[in-house]
Amino acid sequence: MPSLVALALLAPGLIGVAAADDTFSPGAGQDAVSFGDLVAAGTVKGRTGRLLVRGDPATVAATPGVARVTSLAGGLLRVEPSAGTDDLALARTLQGRGVRYALPDLVFTLVPAMLPDDPWVDREWHLENTGQGGRTVDVDIDAEVAWRYATGAGQLIAVLDSGVQLDHPDLSVIAGYDYIGRDDDPSPDFEDSSGPHGTGAAGIAAALGNNGYGVAGVAYDADVYAIRLIGGETSLDDLYNAFTEAVDAGASVLSNSWGFGTACESIPADDVFSDMFEYAEEQGRGGLGSAVVFAAGNGACDIAGDGMLRNRKAVVVSAVEWYDSRAWYSSYGESVDIAAPTSILTTDLLPGGYGSFEGDDAFADGFSGTSASTPVVAGVMALMFEANPRITAKQARDVLCDTGIKIDADLAGWDGDGRSPYYGCGRVDAGAAVAAVANAAPGAPTPTLVADTAELPRVLLVWTAPVDPDADALSYVVTWSVDSGAAVEDEVTGTWLDLAAEVVEGDVVTWSVAAVDPWGTGPSSESVTFTVVGAPVAPEPVEVEPVEETGTCSSIGSGRALGWVLLPALVGLVTRRRAVGRAPGSGAR
Repeated sequence: MPSLVALALLAPGLIGVAAADDTFSPGAGQDAVSFGDLVAAGTVKGRTGRLLVRGDPATVAATPGVARVTSLAGGLLRVEPSAGTDDLALARTLQGRGVRYALPDLVFTLVPAMLPDDPWVDREWHLENTGQGGRTVDVDIDAEVAWRYATGAGQLIAVLDSGVQLDHPDLSVIAGYDYIGRDDDPSPDFEDSSGPHGTGAAGIAAALGNNGYGVAGVAYDADVYAIRLIGGETSLDDLYNAFTEAVDAGASVLSNSWGFGTACESIPADDVFSDMFEYAEEQGRGGLGSAVVFAAGNGACDIAGDGMLRNRKAVVVSAVEWYDSRAWYSSYGESVDIAAPTSILTTDLLPGGYGSFEGDDAFADGFSGTSASTPVVAGVMALMFEANPRITAKQARDVLCDTGIKIDADLAGWDGDGRSPYYGCGRVDAGAAVAAVANAAPGAPTPTLVADTAELPRVLLVWTAPVDPDADALSYVVTWSVDSGAAVEDEVTGTWLDLAAEVVEGDVVTWSVAAVDPWGTGPSSESVTFTVVGAPVAPEPVEVEPVEETGTCSSIGSGRALGWVLLPALVGLVTRRRAVGRAPGSGAR
């Protein structure tokens, strides 16, 4: 988490438009951007004076004008210029020294991607739609089917928003960081109009279920990790740190129901966005990846210009109404991945939130916009990760797409790849997505032929196949090393592997094996260690010279006598040779 000292630099003296050259390059090979033009367009509010740099730390630190370099999670560098050094000029200098990018730390204001005053529904029809209130039957996510496999237990959903009420009676919340107030209390600002937004989004994703109170979220047994980003000015540095903080805290899903407040344009910082997503992909869930879910926005416009939403590691969500068609305000384009219901009953900020539901101020009806659709998908992905903890974030994204329901045939514009600019891969189907990934890992194989030595010319590693609860077809990954050296992995389809070509006499081999099913690798077997020994030496053949007979017929008798005398000695010689050639300890007969 960023230090309060570093973050305090944001408040005093935000830098406005530079007097001279105010351009910077968003990344290598990209056209320069005018900071003044961004401010004039309302895209950014200012900049902190720091830089975010991706490059060699030593090169950056040795650049004139650099006062301090701080390494952030994932290797990104925060650079503070020396007194009197213009941050934009330093960014251009660093770009010329071969860094991947050097961006000014831009300051902006995030806005909720929702229409809170648009109440269209009266209960949680998005979970299971039976036609309540005249809605179209089955326009829902099939939550009841998904809940047969998972309810969100053990999952942490990070809600990056306006804060979440930490003591809400229908939420289980863990406090993250407040990047607006600069402290460890991400509670909403009751005086800010966006204050209730984060609590509403959190309830859609993970309101407590089976507690006899209120509503149930899509992943109702999951915990919420609250980060406050909405409600004041923030920066790229904040945004990057919020992402890495959520991942490092163990969030399996990051839910983002916000945009940059500029219709369908974004901050020109594609490389920083890419690094944020890459960190979630590579570091989240022990390397399997955390899912990052984003609202498409409510500008009713094409989001092709939004560099953040263009990233293929983001799951971008559009909004669908109860009649199975796009909400009129929902933004669209090739970046949209999936669609989900909107206008939903959810948790509300106490007191003074959006309103009350049936006399209870802890809930409000009609939480709408793509802000509502996004936590629906975040909850579904949390269910998927519980149903199969071995799947990667990419596998989850692929299955989410593969199981999407094609809707609105007349207006959706479905292409040959089964994608729509309005619905992506279709309306999310939690039941189908969770059922598709639900899978238990195969057991650990059992090594056989276990001995202290293995004898050349064959060095066999052999194991028995484990039981797989789902009867999946199995292959195997054998991990082995010689004399405690670097580990080698071999993938095989059978239940044995011959290492004879890889080892020599005297090598000490350690190996283990794990079964692999379509979703990944199961637990490994216990390690086995043995020493490679040489093959037995074959006995050398004994050649016996023929006995020559000499003399006349009268000497035949003496020749026979010589033969009988030599024969016992020759037989004794062959027996001893064979004894030498026997394996050690076998003895001679």
